Amino acid sequence: MPIGSRLAVLAVLALGSCAAPGSDVHLAPFWTSVSTADGGRLIEVAGGLYRQHRRASDDFLEWATLAPLYGIRRQRDGDYISDHPALLGRTRSVHGETTSYTVPLYLGWTKTQADGSPRSLWLTITGITYQAHDGERNLGWFPFYGRFENVFTFDSASFFLWPLYVANERAGRRSKHVLWPFFGWTRGGGESSWHVFPLIGRATWEGRYDRTYFLWPFFHWQKDHLGGGGEAPETTWMFFPLLGHRARGTFDAWTFLWPFFGYSRDPRSGFWALDCPFPLLRIQRGPDGLVRTHAWPLYSHYEGEGLTTTSFGWPIFYHRHETDARAERDSWYAVPVWQTWDRLDKETGQESAYRKLWPLWRWEDEGEWSKGALLELDPFFKNEVIPRHFTSFFRLWEWEQAPAFRRERSFLGLYRHEHGRGEDRRSLAGLWARRSYADEGGQPVRETSLLFGLLRWRVTDDQGFDMLRPAFPGPGWPAPADPGPTVESKSYF
Repeated sequence: MPIGSRLAVLAVLALGSCAAPGSDVHLAPFWTSVSTADGGRLIEVAGGLYRQHRRASDDFLEWATLAPLYGIRRQRDGDYISDHPALLGRTRSVHGETTSYTVPLYLGWTKTQADGSPRSLWLTITGITYQAHDGERNLGWFPFYGRFENVFTFDSASFFLWPLYVANERAGRRSKHVLWPFFGWTRGGGESSWHVFPLIGRATWEGRYDRTYFLWPFFHWQKDHLGGGGEAPETTWMFFPLLGHRARGTFDAWTFLWPFFGYSRDPRSGFWALDCPFPLLRIQRGPDGLVRTHAWPLYSHYEGEGLTTTSFGWPIFYHRHETDARAERDSWYAVPVWQTWDRLDKETGQESAYRKLWPLWRWEDEGEWSKGALLELDPFFKNEVIPRHFTSFFRLWEWEQAPAFRRERSFLGLYRHEHGRGEDRRSLAGLWARRSYADEGGQPVRETSLLFGLLRWRVTDDQGFDMLRPAFPGPGWPAPADPGPTVESKSYF
């Protein structure tokens, strides 16, 4: 037989032994593409450095992670959150409003208004600022020149050769600054103020306050809450840092060598507080059972407004109990080694819990759903950003369970277990895989794959042993016929 014919025959045989498109391939830590028990399809590369998960029903991309450079989580209504890179950059788009930042490159915000037009503001590290608002576009280049409308809390803001000249307007109050912050004045909207910082300054706002300082921060005095209508005004003065005084109605407070020593009281409400010295010792008592005893860092205790906290050796040992109309929660921490909380939803009666023994173990549950991990290197309080982008690759074992499915994964994804959608699938990368399910007649079926799918067979009760076509690189299982559970996975493996 000619060489060309032989090669053609070998090619046909090779193609005949390959896994069908869309079937399971488990070659961890290099490449994994498998059907998941929650009704999706997972692709994992390089031991989990890159991962993506799609809905099997319509190929919708739910999430993808290229750690730690990029990650995205998407909703079907178009909302999404992306990290770029993790901890330094994030974009969040919810209901037509998008905020985005990448430290230190830029900070941006865009909102689609009712008429469909965008309202945007973008600040960059180069000082270039862009704004779109009500059909108008403004562009500035800090510190040379800029003018913007409805930015942050201002109706308008502008600058020229900052800090040489700065101006802004808010609710009819127009402020101007020359060589900011040294010279400035404000007029309009009931306010009249001026200052020559730090020598002297005076500010009055009709119905609100009257404030004056001299040689800031050493001498200042002010009156606040001047609206009348039965509201008691407040008077404050300070000779910084030696002595200060604040009074309002029956409330009276003194400070000496601020912020170290202070005493305040209100005989009408029964409130009193003592700092001696702050932050080492603080004692506070008040109405409605308010209690605060703080001997930092040895001991601290607080009770009030549905919250009770106690700490020893702050911030190492810490207990927190909180309750309101919706939920009750207990938390215990021995930072960073032990973290735990239990929560009861008063409206639904559902209980949830979280445990972490750092760096060995993490577990959490919510109703009938739970998940856990062995070797959890994330030392921080409960979050998903650090594990997803930095520490989950080192987990020896992780699992997730709900009534409709159970999922398990070992270090680098070398072993996987997917139980759900009417099937039980277990595989050890390249070497062994087993698939158990029931056929159309309800008879149990067990399929086995060895050596990258080159050796495969099926065992059933009625037909016995039957060899299957090779499916290199294996195991080659097709997607389950069951469309999957309605409860979706909350894990990223």
